[in-house]
Amino acid sequence: MTGFRILSAILGLAFAGSIIWGFADGRSVVPLLEIMLAEPWGVVTLADLYLGFVLAAGLIIVLEPSRTTGVLWGLSVVILGNVVTAAWIVFRLPGVLARLRP
Repeated sequence: MTGFRILSAILGLAFAGSIIWGFADGRSVVPLLEIMLAEPWGVVTLADLYLGFVLAAGLIIVLEPSRTTGVLWGLSVVILGNVVTAAWIVFRLPGVLARLRP
């Protein structure tokens, strides 16, 4: 479990760095989204991405002991992406799993 949390932290930080790099470029993502939405595989890629967001958010909502906390984490995943999923794995998963074990 510790190795998985460390890997999630490293990948989450790397992804956060790539987000910062993307914003630092100063260009808008809208033209790229227009191109992606004009192509069938672009739509499939975005649908796959958001399916992953929704499934991760759903698991977080179900596994969190507090419904409010789960919904806040889940909404954050859908809005901000998998950097939040990585943070949830690092900070919350051990406690959730400890409660699930008999």
